This record gives sequence, structure tokens and C-alpha cells, in this order.
Amino acid sequence: MKISPAEIAAALKKIDNGVNAPTDEQILVISSPLEPAVVVAGAGSGKTETMSARVLWLVINGYVKPDQILGLTFTRKAAGELAIRIRTRLRQLMNSDLVSPELAKEIENNLDVTVLTYHSYAARVLSEHAIRIGIDADATPIGEAAAWQIASDAVNNFESLSAPLISAPSTVIDDVMLLSKLIAEHGCSVADVRIEMERIISALTALPGKDTKEIRDIYQAFKERSAILPIVARIDEHRKSRGLLTFDDQMSLAAELSQLFPDIGVSERAKFKVVLLDEYQDTSQSQLTLLSNLFGFDKTTGAAIATGHPVTAVGDPFQSIYGWRGASADTLDSFPAYFPGVSPRYSLSSSWRNDHVILDLANNVISYINDRTRLRDQKRVEVAELKARANAGLGELACGVFETKSLEAQGIAEYFEKLWFDPKRAAKLEKDRSSFAVLVRNRKQIPDIESALRTLRIPVEVVGVGGLVHVPEVADVIATLKVLAFPDKGSALMRLLTGPRFAIGAKDIAALGEFSRKRAASEKRDSRALVKLIEAGNPSSAENDDIFMGSIVDALDEIESAESTAFSKEGYARLVRAAREFRTLRSRVGTSITDLIIDIERAQHLDVEVLVRDGVAHGRRHLDRFLDEAAKYQRTGGSLSQFLNWLEAATSEEGGLKSGSVDVRRDVVQILTIHGAKGAEWDVVAVPGLAKGQFPVEGKRVDNWLKDEGQIPFSLRGDADQLPKFRIENVMDMKGAKAERIRFDDECKDKHLDEEFRLGYVAFTRAKTHLLCTTSWWRDGEKPVPPSALLEQVLTIANANPKAAKFLTDISEHPLDENNPNLAKPKSEIWPRDPLGDMRTIFNESVSQVVSAKSFERAQLVGEISKLPSEPASWARDAIALLDEIARSRNPQVVFLPQRLSVSTLLTLQSDPSEL
Repeated sequence: MKISPAEIAAALKKIDNGVNAPTDEQILVISSPLEPAVVVAGAGSGKTETMSARVLWLVINGYVKPDQILGLTFTRKAAGELAIRIRTRLRQLMNSDLVSPELAKEIENNLDVTVLTYHSYAARVLSEHAIRIGIDADATPIGEAAAWQIASDAVNNFESLSAPLISAPSTVIDDVMLLSKLIAEHGCSVADVRIEMERIISALTALPGKDTKEIRDIYQAFKERSAILPIVARIDEHRKSRGLLTFDDQMSLAAELSQLFPDIGVSERAKFKVVLLDEYQDTSQSQLTLLSNLFGFDKTTGAAIATGHPVTAVGDPFQSIYGWRGASADTLDSFPAYFPGVSPRYSLSSSWRNDHVILDLANNVISYINDRTRLRDQKRVEVAELKARANAGLGELACGVFETKSLEAQGIAEYFEKLWFDPKRAAKLEKDRSSFAVLVRNRKQIPDIESALRTLRIPVEVVGVGGLVHVPEVADVIATLKVLAFPDKGSALMRLLTGPRFAIGAKDIAALGEFSRKRAASEKRDSRALVKLIEAGNPSSAENDDIFMGSIVDALDEIESAESTAFSKEGYARLVRAAREFRTLRSRVGTSITDLIIDIERAQHLDVEVLVRDGVAHGRRHLDRFLDEAAKYQRTGGSLSQFLNWLEAATSEEGGLKSGSVDVRRDVVQILTIHGAKGAEWDVVAVPGLAKGQFPVEGKRVDNWLKDEGQIPFSLRGDADQLPKFRIENVMDMKGAKAERIRFDDECKDKHLDEEFRLGYVAFTRAKTHLLCTTSWWRDGEKPVPPSALLEQVLTIANANPKAAKFLTDISEHPLDENNPNLAKPKSEIWPRDPLGDMRTIFNESVSQVVSAKSFERAQLVGEISKLPSEPASWARDAIALLDEIARSRNPQVVFLPQRLSVSTLLTLQSDPSEL
């Protein structure tokens, strides 16, 4: 007699009170037959617990042993959590009254359920069989930074372009990397891409009529793609011949092996009787190919496995947000094509995460997306309406439409302030306190929001490389690195000179500019002489440091040769100090990148400043994370200038360069992109920037192979059936070609817009109890920007739930100004800025308290300290120790000199006594 999921849960609850009875939907999944199946799991529906319960049910009922189960997911964190959950439940099961001593012993000997990431599993298959295709798979795969470095070197050193490139080098590098990835991902070749482009070009040029801009744009995109395809071929050959495989290379090669050698599938099916695939909607084409070849089809016969191997795919099509990485929202719908069999479809729709009003919003977005896809007659897997857990609260849905972006950031900070400093929250242990996050669509929103939170004394963590570069202390380090590496980075120098460290005023900046112009004019005359020397065939008489043009960075380096009377006395002294500091740091450029960053921190006292600002616990957080990223890049062997270029790429990349899943913290407000937030949850979440055209994003980010040089022809992709088709064969003339191009573009835009709404769904469902959605009328342009369709969804639910809604502004109120106040009335500040900024008032109050404090004799002070609680007493003792140290440093030190001194020692004594 089979033991039911409910009986297993009841037995485990006696051991662990945190175990809940499974819902009816979960019972169907847990006890489903051994056959291919799809589980459509909504956000927060408990899929991890359901998968672990499925393993228990299979093991206790004797279907499989634990070591015959394979679980795959996307991140190491998720794989670790699932493995721990399964092993914990198995150990608890061993101690329950359901398990016989014999079975308990058998479970104990087979606790190791194999739970891996998709890439780790591909690497395992590749390592066991790579020799069969002559690949060295023993080396550790290179990271994205190293892959970018290889592409950068190839682009900058490639000399055989078939046509001049219009795009900037950084864009070409991105296109080369994407083409390389997609060609490997979809199992095609550079030649295949070229042949398909030639087919389209031949068809277009054969059409009667005059070509239009739409058609000329196709020609230009194809011309650029053709020019960079040889670079793609070169870097692919370079990487594979040297064993420098990326994770994507490993996946595509493993898929190729599974296709070529049927015995690999036979072996894997014998090893793993049951397969669980997590986050299935995010799987790419090469992952699907690998898994289908191993567990969907018997490649020895080419036919589907007769009974269907027990593969359970769990996913949510509305959380498919990685289309730009090769995933598709239609993956769940196409499951039977990859894993033939009965393939029943189950649902998990009870949310264990979100309160009622947040679920109402999620369901509203789901309904909106379903309506959009139905209008286009597209058949998609539909997620059942999410249902709240039994003890779910009402929740709070807050929204606001502010005048400007800065006021929007301030509104978010003030909303968080009340919840963050709530006495009830403060009274709890840190592990029990509510967590907070701001999820942005565009990283440019981060600085304003971070600054607003810091102003209210709320600790902040910016997550991800792309966001990290906007943090003030990291931005200062990067600006310094640019000044050291590039003599033309005047804007970076201005950030440092006008910042709080040097605080150079307008008059002195103008004087420095004038000195730079005079110097450049002089150098221009010198350069003409240099050119004449070269033309005369006598370049050896030119000085090594002759240059054709000057720069403000070089001008600062020679500031001591300038007329000091052109500057203020203090300004000139600061500029000289800055020049000497940069000169000293420039002498360290030959060291490692990480050592140089540490030198910059010390020279600018950033390590001290951040500790003063944020305290010992949080102060160095961002600097340390930046050092970690620099260390990772350093291992690629790249130079300082290449590191800075890589940072530019990390900042501009659509969803950020790949990174691990975020660790949710309760001691800081975390700011990160929505892409980076997937898989995590917080109690309080803010989603800013819900403006038309900005979220959902419209325009240039749309995947369209007819105009995006980094895309391969859609017809070559494994998911071609799910993508728009350019039907050139149905076109009779150029007028028809133009109409077909416009239709194709519109389909691409619609597909992109679907993903943007799914991104909104992901953002909203990260919140457990409080969700704040905001925008502002005035963004960066000259015209007001109305709220987006996503915010309209929020307002619909807020208006329908007045008890759960909170309006931070009058939503119906349109901007009174006809012009952008940020442009018409730019914000004015005193320059140089006050180094303390908004903290000046608090600082002055603290100084006043110190100045007016009662003085004590030392013995009396020690007595007063003894009356204080332990923590303030500790602070007081530290203060006394610091005061004693300062006093000792001010007292003259007696140095006993030897009877005899060498000449060099006497010279050192005169020039720098501290050295002795």
C-alpha cells in the first residue's frame, strides 16, 4: 500500500513543526506517475518544497533510491538549497514512524541526491566524454570577464575587415560576443549565418522598384554583421584550441556530444531514473537539446523513449525574463516536443509569499499578458490565478506619481524610513526583522535613490557590478583609475577636483583650463616641428615626451610650472597637492589592479571616510565588493585600460553581466536590477521608474535580427517556430518588402513588450507585505512622461482595494509646469559643495554638543564611565585611548642619536627626519 503525501507530511510535522500539509495541487504533483510531466508553478507557490516532497514520496514508496534522482536548477545557491532541503527531509523521514529500520538504513547509505546547476551537469557530461571529439575539457571554464577580454583583443587587433564598421568598438565587442554565443547555442555556424543573409539580400535585390530606408537599413546591418563574422570565427577557434571554454561553450559541446554518441543517453538514463528540472522556463536551446537527447529520445534508434523517461519540468512562463540570454516563454508549451510521452500538466497556484493585495496585482498583470497574447492568436501555457495562503494578510500597495525623479527618490526614502525605524521592527532580533529592496529597471536610477536613503540614515547596499559603479566611493576610485590610465579623461578629473576631497572652486578650475589651453597651443607648435622632423627623415632628434595635443590631466601634472598668481592661494596649493598625489599613484600603475585600487583608497582616505559614514559593519561593503570584481578580472590577465573598458560594458549590459543569485539581507536596504532579483523575496519592495517608454522599455532594446548585428537569423534558431518570421518569399516588389519589414518589426516589438510585462510581474511578486510603485512626470526630456501601462495596472488594483492602498501623491494631478523644472530651473548649489552635504546640520549639532560638554578630570571621568551601560562605556574608553594617542603625538619626542653619523644619514635627517 502506498504512503500518501499527506501521511508523509503529518509524520514529518511531529519532527519539524515548520512542515505544512500539502495542498491538493501539491498532492497531485508529489504523487504523479513516473512519466514526463510539466508543473506550471506561479511565483512563491512552494515549488522547492514540492520537489523535495516528490523525492520523499518516490523513495519511501520504493520507486527509486535517492542517488538515482537528478535535480537541475540555475544557480549554485538554488541547487544548494534544494539539496539541503531534500537531505534534511530524508533524515527526518528516517526518524519517523513511517520508515522501517531496513529502509532507514538504505536511505542513510544513499543520501546523496544529485542536485546540480544546468551548467555543472553539462560540464560533468563534457568532462567524461570530451576526448571523443578532441576537446580538452579539464581546464576551469573562463568567466564572462575573460571571454570579454578575448573578444576585446580580437576586435582591437583584427586587420582584415571586409568593410569599415560604423559602430563603436565597445558595440562591436558586444555584437561579437552575442553572435558567438548564439551560434554555439543554436548549433549553427558562421557559414550558415552568411548563407541566410545572402539569401535575403538576393531576394531583395531581385525585387522591382526603388529600395526604401527600411530596406537600406537591412543592407547596412547585414554589411556590418558580415564584417565581424570573421572575428567571431577567430575567437571561437582561439578559445577552443586552447581549452578556454566558456560555460556556454561547455553546454553547446555537451549537447553536440549527446547528439553524436547515443550511448551517453543510455548511460545517463540508467544512472538517473527520475529527473527534476527547476526554472524550466529559463532553459536555453542548447540546454534543451542536451536534456532532450539524454532523457527524451533514444538516440540509438532516433525515436522517442517508448514509455517516456520520468522528467518533471517545473516553471512559470510569466517569469521568463531572459530572452536576451536565449530563453523563451514558450519553453513550457513545447515540453512534449522535447520529452515525448503522456506529458500531463499540473499547476501550483497557492502563493506562500505574497499578501492579498500584491497577489491581486500579480493576477491583474497575468490577465493583461494573457489578453495580449490571445489577440495575436498565440497559444501559450496559462498560469492559473494565484491564490493566497490561509494566513495571508491584507498587505499594502502604495503608489505615487511625483513631479521629478529626485522627488520620487525622496518619496521612496521617506516611505521606507517609517517602516525601517518602526520601534516594533527595532525590538526584534536582526534575523526576524523585515527586509527591504528597491528594484530598478535602469541603473541610472540608483544614485538618486541611494543618496535619498543615506540622507535619512538608512544603510544601503547596491548589488551587482553595473550598479556598483554608481556608488560614490567606487565612482571616485574608477575616476582616479581613468585619470591614471587615460590622459584625455578630463571629466573624471573634474569629478575628483570639484569633489569634497579637493573642493576646487570655479575660479581655480577656470584658471586650470586656461593653463591647459596655453600649454596645448605651445605643444601644437612643438608638434608641427616634430612633424617636420619626421617628414625630413630625422625623427631621432625629437624628444620622447613630445606629444601632439595637451589635456587637462597633463596640465595638472605640470601645475607647478604655471603662474601661481592666476589661482587663489588655497586653490593653487590644493591643485599642487592633487598633482603630486596623482603622480605618486601613477608610479604604481605597473602593479596589480587590486594593489592600485588599495593605494587609491589609502591616498584618498576612502577607507576611513566610508567607515565614518556607515560604521564599521557596513562602511567597506562596496569597496570590498569592487575589489572582489577587480580581482576576478585581474585573473584574466587584462590591463588597467581593458579593465576600465570592461566596467563600461558591465554598466551598459541589458541585465548586467552574469552574477550569482542575491543573498537577501535584513541589515541594509538592497538596491538591484529586477533581473538580479529573480528568485529572491523581501518584505518591503519599491519599484520606481514606471514611466511610459521606460518601464516597459520601448525602442532600441528589441531583439530584431534584421537590424541588430549581434543577432543570428531567426530561422537558424532552435526556437524559430516561436519567433517572428520575415517572409521575403511572399513579397512581389519593394513596396511589399517595406510593408513586410514593418510587420516584422512590429512583431518583434510585441514580443519584447510581453517580456517587459513579465519583468513587471517578477518585480511585483518579490514583495511579501508592502509594495511601493512610483514614477515621476518629468524625467530627462523636455516633455512630461505619463505613467506606464504597468503603473496603470497598479492604480487599478489600488483603487479597487482602498483598505490596502496608500497614495503618496495625488495620482490624478498632472504637472503644473509646462517645462521640465530640471531643465528650466536647474538645481543650484554652492560650489564647491559642502563635503558633509545634507549631514551638515547633524554634524554641527554634534560639534555643538562636544564644545558645550562638561569637562572632567581624568579620575572623575573614569568614575563617570563606570556608571554607564556597557556599550556607551566601551565607546568612552575608546575615546579616551584615542585622546591619549593624540596627546602623545603632540609631545616632542626625544631621539638619541649615535655618536657617529654617515653623510647619507645626515642628508636624510635634513630632508625627511621621519624616515629615521
